[in-house]
Amino acid sequence: MPTRSFSEPSAVKTYLRLMHEIVIRIDLVAAACDGKLNLTPPYAREYSYLQFRRICELLALGCLQLHGDLPSSQTSSAKKEWNATKIMNRLHRDHAHAFPQSTTNTKNDKGWHLEANSKPDALTLKEFKALYNKCGEILHRGTIKTIEIESGVSKKDYDEVLKWQKKIVDLVNQHIITRPNKKGLYFISMKSENGLPACSVFSNFNEGSVEVANYNLIITGEGHLEDNVTKN
Repeated sequence: MPTRSFSEPSAVKTYLRLMHEIVIRIDLVAAACDGKLNLTPPYAREYSYLQFRRICELLALGCLQLHGDLPSSQTSSAKKEWNATKIMNRLHRDHAHAFPQSTTNTKNDKGWHLEANSKPDALTLKEFKALYNKCGEILHRGTIKTIEIESGVSKKDYDEVLKWQKKIVDLVNQHIITRPNKKGLYFISMKSENGLPACSVFSNFNEGSVEVANYNLIITGEGHLEDNVTKN
């Protein structure tokens, strides 16, 4: 049974806060790989996969927020779910395109043009699930048998961290999330003019017109995140 009603402004505000945290965690991976956290390579790799796991969970929880009007997201069990793969599987029962799509935003004579799935190396849903599973494998120390036969971490292992990092960045830097039943779409930029995530919600498409609601995060003088909303 449904447990809550859907509020677009509330969902978008929560999503933007989660995206802000993702940006921080992406930067932490970069710092670890560049040696700025004073971690030796094996521990830098482990630390990076911890951040990847959190990023997967944040992305899944964000999708759950934006798709809060789907029946599968309105149950008490959905509200309690923490596993990123299970959350995405749940959402895709009702909406085949619940996962974000990488997007390029360019300006032309007619205005702004959004091209979805424009980055071939961006993280896909299949890769998202594979990464989340790999994070679980790496962050568990293993068994007596695996410890006895384990070898050192290779350059290939480090290169894989950089590969996952780039795939995540290519996906989230600018992305869209479509709403079911042609209700519209969310367009998210991880760094707007003020350096924080922003979201434009497009809805009510008609010939030559569309309704747009813009949501921005701002930081107050006290360092707190606040929401700013404008509608066009």
